[in-house]
Amino acid sequence: MNIKLSKIANILSLDLKGPDINIHNITIDSRKVQKGDFFVAIVGNKFDGHDYIQESINSGASAILCNDSFDVSKISVPYIVCQNTLKSLGELAAGYRKVIGSPFTIGITGTNGKTSVTQLTTAILKQCFSVSTTLGNYNNDIGLPLSILKSPEENYQRCVYELGASKKNDISNLVDICEPNMTALLNVSEAHMESFGSFETLLSTKEEIFSHSNTDQVVLNKDDKHFDKWEKMNKLKKITTISILNSADYYFEKIDEEFFYVSTPKGKFELSKKSSSKALVINLLFSIALAMEAGANIQSVKDGIKNFSGVQGRFYCYVSSNKSIVIDDSYNANPESMKTSLNQLKSFNKNKIFIMGDMGELAERSLEHHLSVFRLAKDIDVKHLLYMGKYKSEAKSIFGDGCTTFDDIIKLTDYARSLSDESTVVLIKASRFMNFDIVARGLK
Repeated sequence: MNIKLSKIANILSLDLKGPDINIHNITIDSRKVQKGDFFVAIVGNKFDGHDYIQESINSGASAILCNDSFDVSKISVPYIVCQNTLKSLGELAAGYRKVIGSPFTIGITGTNGKTSVTQLTTAILKQCFSVSTTLGNYNNDIGLPLSILKSPEENYQRCVYELGASKKNDISNLVDICEPNMTALLNVSEAHMESFGSFETLLSTKEEIFSHSNTDQVVLNKDDKHFDKWEKMNKLKKITTISILNSADYYFEKIDEEFFYVSTPKGKFELSKKSSSKALVINLLFSIALAMEAGANIQSVKDGIKNFSGVQGRFYCYVSSNKSIVIDDSYNANPESMKTSLNQLKSFNKNKIFIMGDMGELAERSLEHHLSVFRLAKDIDVKHLLYMGKYKSEAKSIFGDGCTTFDDIIKLTDYARSLSDESTVVLIKASRFMNFDIVARGLK
């Protein structure tokens, strides 16, 4: 970015104390401050950025944004005082979007697939537009503003942002910041239930993606059980539909061993399954629809997908040192994403190894959901279930022969390596707290 500190103060309707300077980078982490940075002191759950203002100045911060409760007498650089730095960070990002020309913006949410769809949509659009997108998985009320504010002060043509939620009103807050022209609600299933409290609250929170007055188009999956409800909610908007095998605006007319046969409003084309293996099929279709509705052509779709490297930890495929296909889906897990990944595993004509860890934040239905995954793994003919978690006896009882349980992640990894070869495909999946990325790295 390149913006005057006085312009920042103007966007926030606040006063600048000290001389005006140019700002090229904004940070909230005092450990990452570089010379000339604008340090925003965020109050978090575990840390208060105000405790690190002096440290940030010592590291070269050239300006500070702080709450009005902070004693500013010791700040030796220009500063701006506000009532709530987190709220002001969002307001600044919303204002900065207007500074760079209010580019066409896509907002993406859902329980599963947000990061993959965001990054694949971006990869396609980058074939024909300049694009600003989410940094990593920065999808909350801190991460989204920082992603927006990392954009240089020039006219970006497209923006693609991932919007995450852990409580009611999170999504409505994020759409107020990025003001999306087009949105996609990928799916809604049980996750983070301990913070949402009920599925109804989770569902209504995700549906906040439809709420902003700037949004005039939504992309929806006709096969989703909530489609009829979402269609009615968006009856005044343009609704673009996708489907795996049923007629829709974007759908697969046929799928064979080599190709997806894609039908779109801009024409039909064949998409090599080999070049498309870095994403789940449903995420692939959402990305095609979003990118083409935002202006991409068929060649851009093909090139973007071919060049897409995948997202590590999110159905990321690679060939291990012992020639086994490994699907690293270790970043996170919930019941629906577990079942989606297993059903994708089913399509591989190889001996199947499922390395499974526990799913978190499922409240009183945790056991029920784990049992259902054990059953599905058996039903799709997984040969070996390697399980680490708190339901070991249940896993062995349901899966039977071929289930091996572990208390040590290194022993699990070593055993998986001994089982796998060029005749096997390995799926690794668990919630983030299980640290199964260690397994994924160990099998490389």
